[in-house]
Parts: sequence; structure tokens; C-alpha cells
Amino acid sequence: MKSGIIGARGAGKSTVFHALAGLAPIAGGGDAKNRARPGNLKVADPRLDFLEVTYGSKKKIPVELTVVDFAPNPREQKEGAALDPSLLPLIRDLDALLIVIPEFAGRETPLIPAVESVEGELVFADFDQAERRLERLKKEKGNVDFERAALERCVKWLEEGKPLRTMEMTAQELQTFSSFGFLSRKPALIVVNCDADAATAALSDAEHQALVARGLEVFRLAAAFEAELWELDDAGQAELLRDAGLDRPARERLITALFHHLGLLTFYTAGEPEAHAWSLRRGATALEAAARIHSDIARGFIRAEVVGYEDFAELRSDARVREAGKLRLEGRDYVMRDGDIIHIRFKV
Repeated sequence: MKSGIIGARGAGKSTVFHALAGLAPIAGGGDAKNRARPGNLKVADPRLDFLEVTYGSKKKIPVELTVVDFAPNPREQKEGAALDPSLLPLIRDLDALLIVIPEFAGRETPLIPAVESVEGELVFADFDQAERRLERLKKEKGNVDFERAALERCVKWLEEGKPLRTMEMTAQELQTFSSFGFLSRKPALIVVNCDADAATAALSDAEHQALVARGLEVFRLAAAFEAELWELDDAGQAELLRDAGLDRPARERLITALFHHLGLLTFYTAGEPEAHAWSLRRGATALEAAARIHSDIARGFIRAEVVGYEDFAELRSDARVREAGKLRLEGRDYVMRDGDIIHIRFKV
């Protein structure tokens, strides 16, 4: 799962990237192919830690998310512009967006107008794409009535300035638009880049309602403070966090918030060789979980042996789980639940 960091010039996007991934930003002015820098983020997971210890696993593999920073291009994004228009084609293939809004000293920006400016750019880009596709449909042969009607509905929605993530779509419409990469349809998390003493400030009721109406969530991050933590050893980090009255880096909470905002759940495979956490979209089946582990396991799927994490945490061994009747045998259509620990029987 890849999420791109976007926002206005000077919002601190690269500082947010450094705070999250611990990597230095790339220099500006590069060509399109070299403008993106990915960073992998490990999702902190106490459940995985417990499984590692309980099974005596030799290795632990957490879920990872990828965030992408983009080198600035001053020739394309003018001062005061909400977005760099040359980035729009580069973010169509991303799974989600992190929209950075500055609120640090010297760059305080009213939250809702800033969000509306960025969203306006995304909505306009989608409107333009839908209009151009409708024009092409006039020249195409075959049965295009459904796509035309669906696009016309999207255009009407976008004309009202509303992002597509707030428009209910049928399964057929979602399938039709799966390759479009609509920008305002993507899950988006608003990252307010603030000073350390404002990291716990609350939203006003009006701000909260305005964001909910757009299908957005907000996370406050003191990016400069969080980036500083990467320069310290464990003891130095602990001391700085303690002085700030924090128990852990805020980046860990942001990564977790992004994971859930993407509509993902975590399931596990565990044993002596390794304890492994896997991400999966909510609503996915046991067969899809098998495919996530390995295509051969999905191809030869026989059944899944499943226990919920809470049951395992209480009983603490596979033997006691079986004795207590907590181990479930599930077929390929079983809908996975967050925290499921799974062992798949298969034959190829």
C-alpha cells in the first residue's frame, strides 16, 4: 500500500516524510521519473510482539506501508498554489494521500480553507478526466451506455465541488472506474504539521464536521520534533520524548491511523520459524488471505484453521486453543476478521 505526501509549497512535506521514514528528502528539480522517493514504515503491533514471544519465533515480520515524497518543482508549483499540477499523473496510482497543512510558527494556515484548496485541485482534475473520457465515448462502438451514465453522474457530483469519496457507488461502478485513478476518490488523511506544543490541540466542532463531510480524518504531527528523534539513539529518544511528556513517537500513531484509514485489517501466521503480520482489505476472504501469503497456497486451498487473537492471548498455546474448542475450520469464502491467526491447509 503506497501513500503519497502532497500539499502546498512550504507546508513541510519533506519534513513530514523524514519524520515518518527517517530518510532525508530528495533534492528538487529532478525529472518525473526521479522525483519520487519511497520510504517503508513498519506498523507497530503489540499483538505481533506477543505472538513472537509466545511461539519463541526466530523472526518477526511486521506489516509495512510505503509513503512517497516528491521532489519539489518550483517551475510547476508557484508560491501559494495548493498543489504542484505536474504531480497529478504521479499520484494516480497511489492507494491514499497524506495532505500536509502547515500550522507551525510563521506558516499558520486556516485548516478548512487549506483543505478545500487542495481538494478543489483534486476535484477539478477528476472532472477534467471524466469529461475527456465522455468525449471519447462518443466515438467508441459497443455497449458503453453504463459507463456513460456512471461518468455523467460523477461529473454532476464533481461540478458541485464534492470529492468522489463521498459519492456512493455500486460494485459495478467501482469496477468500471477501477483503472481511472480518480484522485478525489482516494482515501486521504490530513496531516497538520504543527509545533510540538500544539501537537495535542483539538479540532473545533465546525472543523470536525467539515472534514467528516468530506470523508477525511486529521492527524496533528510536530514533524520537525519527530524528525529530530531519528538523529538520536534509543536513550536520547526516550529522554526527549519524556521531556515532551510523550510515551512514544507520534509517527507510530500516525502510521496506525493511516493503516486503519486505508480500510485494512491485520491477520497473522505464527510459529517457531517466524511470526508474520499481514495486511488485508476489510471484507476479504480466507482465499484472498491465502493469496496474500503465497499464490500456491491459494491455488491449492483446502481449508483454513483460524483462531481469534483474543482467544489465543487468553489460552497462550495451540494445544489449549484446540482443547477449548476455539479453533475454527473455515472455507475459502470465510470473511477474515482483524486479529485472526490462520493456518491454511493446501495441496498443489
